[in-house]
Amino acid sequence: MKPTSAVVILADAGEELLTPLLDGTALAVRVPGFVAAEEADHMAGQLISHPSLSVYRNTRELVRVGLSHYETREADGTTHDGALRDYLSAAEGAMDDIRACCAPHPSPLDRLWQTLDTSYGLQRARIAGVPMFAGVCRVFPEGSELLPHNDRLLRDAPGLPLGRELDGQLAANIYLRVPERGGALQLWDLRPDERQLARWRARDSAYGADRALVPAPRCELRVAIGDLVIMDATRLHAVSRQERGIRVGLSCFLGVRHGRPLVCWS
Repeated sequence: MKPTSAVVILADAGEELLTPLLDGTALAVRVPGFVAAEEADHMAGQLISHPSLSVYRNTRELVRVGLSHYETREADGTTHDGALRDYLSAAEGAMDDIRACCAPHPSPLDRLWQTLDTSYGLQRARIAGVPMFAGVCRVFPEGSELLPHNDRLLRDAPGLPLGRELDGQLAANIYLRVPERGGALQLWDLRPDERQLARWRARDSAYGADRALVPAPRCELRVAIGDLVIMDATRLHAVSRQERGIRVGLSCFLGVRHGRPLVCWS
């Protein structure tokens, strides 16, 4: 079903949180003030000073606390076995580190996951029985951007059975700090196939499209500190350049399996 609204704004993260996404009537849902601004600022300060803050293995313009499963992927689509072992072995410790950075406040990710578990059921995704990491902190430095792209576990991990089970893939983002200028979330009502993505690929990017080759986005969402935004990750999306200041957020993917609990990972 073609979406009839770009972004649906909800008063709270209630039991109908995902309905506009699951029924195809929105590209994203937004819950303003999901985290109080002063709590978000405290969490961001702790996270950007964490000793594990480092660049992505294969997308070096971004830095993170925690690991992304995308970092286990090589440019040719194969899995880097050593990176995958590191990702799985570090999962529990990294999740504890992020919770510690949120203290004395509860982790907003835990609060989101509890809400989703109550309404839909939720499990950590697993690889060969080992729980995947969920809840990466991503930092967008001043001057950085996220090029137009979409996310599909089946593409990033073609050998993982879970990818074939998913009926949909969502991305949840909790914004702890936003730039003074720039850094808008850009959304398209497009699900390009792999052939189209290859035609659009930016020459110097391992993941993203050349902005000059793609149509204009359906909308640009200027988020605020403390916002929760959940979007359909299989549709094209991007983040415009952080022109002044940085963006700090917590994020995870949510895998939709009709008739079964959601799964989460990063």
